[in-house]
Amino acid sequence: MIGLALFGASIRYSINQLTDLCKEYLVSTAEIRIEDEVFTYFMYWISRQPHMKRTNRFIAGVRMSDYYDSDSDSEDEDDGFGDEFLDDEDDDEEPSSSSGSFDDYWAKIISRDKYKEVRFTPALGRHIFWYQGQPIMLERRHQSDTAKLLASEKVFLSCLGRNPAVLKKMLADAQQAYVERDGSRTIIYRGQRRWSGNSFYWVRCMARAPRPLSTVVLDQEQKQAFVDDIKEYLHPRTRRWYSNRGIPYRRGYLLHGPPGTGKTSLCFAAAGMLGLKIYLLNLNSKALDEDSLMSLFADLPRRCIVLLEDVDTAGVTHSRGKTATTNDVSNADDPTKADETIDLDTLPDEAEKDGITLSGLLNVIDGVAASEGRILVMTTNHEDKLDAALLRPGRVDMSITFGFTSRADIEELFSSIYITMERDLPRMPLAQPLSNSSAKSASISSDTVVVEKPESIKEVNDKEKEEERPNKELQQRLESLRAHISLMASEFASIVPSGEFTAAEIQGYLLNHKDRPEKAIAGAEAWVQSVREKRRAREEN
Repeated sequence: MIGLALFGASIRYSINQLTDLCKEYLVSTAEIRIEDEVFTYFMYWISRQPHMKRTNRFIAGVRMSDYYDSDSDSEDEDDGFGDEFLDDEDDDEEPSSSSGSFDDYWAKIISRDKYKEVRFTPALGRHIFWYQGQPIMLERRHQSDTAKLLASEKVFLSCLGRNPAVLKKMLADAQQAYVERDGSRTIIYRGQRRWSGNSFYWVRCMARAPRPLSTVVLDQEQKQAFVDDIKEYLHPRTRRWYSNRGIPYRRGYLLHGPPGTGKTSLCFAAAGMLGLKIYLLNLNSKALDEDSLMSLFADLPRRCIVLLEDVDTAGVTHSRGKTATTNDVSNADDPTKADETIDLDTLPDEAEKDGITLSGLLNVIDGVAASEGRILVMTTNHEDKLDAALLRPGRVDMSITFGFTSRADIEELFSSIYITMERDLPRMPLAQPLSNSSAKSASISSDTVVVEKPESIKEVNDKEKEEERPNKELQQRLESLRAHISLMASEFASIVPSGEFTAAEIQGYLLNHKDRPEKAIAGAEAWVQSVREKRRAREEN
């Protein structure tokens, strides 16, 4: 019995040693950790592979992590009226007249939104699948001593041979598939606290279609100066110039003005034009300390835009050290003392404000260990409330003032609302979108363009190929429409006074009459009076 036990132990030991030798010299292995973005790339990619439909061991989820919901922010981006009636197998088939109503469209949308797409990823354990003719072993594991499953998860990919090229190619394909699904969309990240611990990390929150810079209501010279300055900063020669002279390679901008004047819109439009990602950070979070703030800035990519919105609302930007208003501590019922500040060191411990200090924020922005290459954009409604140390050159290199709309801005807003764009879907149920390739004639009314339905898209394309010239009649009608809208915009601007309303206020009013510009002009004077009365009432209160 002792001999048999020794023989079994030796056999087991030999098998383990042989297995370890094979893994070391005959197998290539790649380790992927959940903290890294590659984990998201790979899970997104593998959840869409054909073999995941055949496996009998998987993890099903809707929105348990980034890779489950990685494209949910873009799948409904183009829900145009009429497009959803087309079948997936035949996108060129035109909808029938019976299905061209809003009720049918909305019933289909509501029915679809009831069900979220379920993503399937490999379950814990080992899985074998084929990639480019080679067998790949996937092992998904987590530490058993942790309470949270996803907090310590790891994935191991193995292939035969000492050449890991196939694994690197697979991970490159996963990254490419994850990145390409966004197209030209602007990706927005935000700082978020981890599920376990007090650390923060950047998490993707949405992907939005880029906003044209022309839609931002701002003086053209200021707008162009802002864009030109960013382009000059991002140019390779600028980075080398900074490095040769020992100057920290950083750039900061302050956008200040009344609410609704387009500060955030300018930042978003610039990011879309330059293809940069936006990283949002809320300085008001009490859970965010100086170490977490430093860690977030250290994790920033080399070229990106860091957006700090409404920095005047964060108490740390008012003065150095921990401060609080007396209105927050002991004078909440006395509005006359709302602007008084006191030193928190003189208050009881329970009244102290958690979070970062102004000194900590300044060190992160341009301290010795501050990150380089990123663009910092801060927005505020009250520039005078910010500490002077935050506004000095090196931290804020360019300041852009947003004000109320001028007459030219009002005309531009009116024209942008009512002019017909190429991708606009007409209100007629059977009409096609306005474009040179899908419409052959248009009739102009005082408030809209109604595009007549061509006999067929193929017929129009054939005619265009034969003629090889643009539809001059359609172009003339569009030019006439633009001229008509321009006259109406001038009339609207003569009613709405300049320098009194923000772009958001005017746009909100025009959206109430987005299909009837005459009604917008007719009711403009009454709207102006109502807004003035509301402002007067708020001031009195």
